[in-house]
Amino acid sequence: MKRRAFPALFSLLFASALMGGCGGGGDGGLSNDSPGNNDLNTVVALGDSITQGSECPCTPYPARLAGMIGKNVVNCGIGGSVARGNEGRAQAAINSYHPAYMIILYGVNDVIHGGDAASIAASVNAMVATCKANNVVPVLATYPIPITGHAVFGGGTRSLNNALRDVASAQGIHCVDLESEFSGRPELYMPDGLHPNDAGTALMALAFADLF
Repeated sequence: MKRRAFPALFSLLFASALMGGCGGGGDGGLSNDSPGNNDLNTVVALGDSITQGSECPCTPYPARLAGMIGKNVVNCGIGGSVARGNEGRAQAAINSYHPAYMIILYGVNDVIHGGDAASIAASVNAMVATCKANNVVPVLATYPIPITGHAVFGGGTRSLNNALRDVASAQGIHCVDLESEFSGRPELYMPDGLHPNDAGTALMALAFADLF
């Protein structure tokens, strides 16, 4: 799908390409041809505080995304949540909401707590497998690279992002490259250098909206 004609402010600020270098999924757009009992108008956004929106006094990206694509986007972000040991959250969300699609943005807290990219990616891969087993179309995303106060975790986040790209490529699924979208743009971050601010959150929503 082509980038939509959103308000002029968004068009001016966020006219960059999506999915560049993230791997997997191809150019055909997002669809679910075999949803089973799942709701084609429901999307689950699974992740941590970046998804929950708890650190920014702004509208979280799932709520913004819902308004852009005309679907119910359920915010299943939990601040501080890690991927390892939380693989079951994907199944729990599917059982509760029966989404046809699931956006998975997970792993930066694992990096902050010393987790290695391979084990984090294995947990994310398990979430992807759960989606596929339940007729849910999964979407992955890379993380914006932490800056300023969280810059010490930049290397680990890059390694994680590369591992997530590999998962997307191996699984043949879409992956939105937020690392590329945020690169060299400190104005998109909260002062902590980890969480997106209002403009960054809007960019995230636009990036995911382009899939639908």
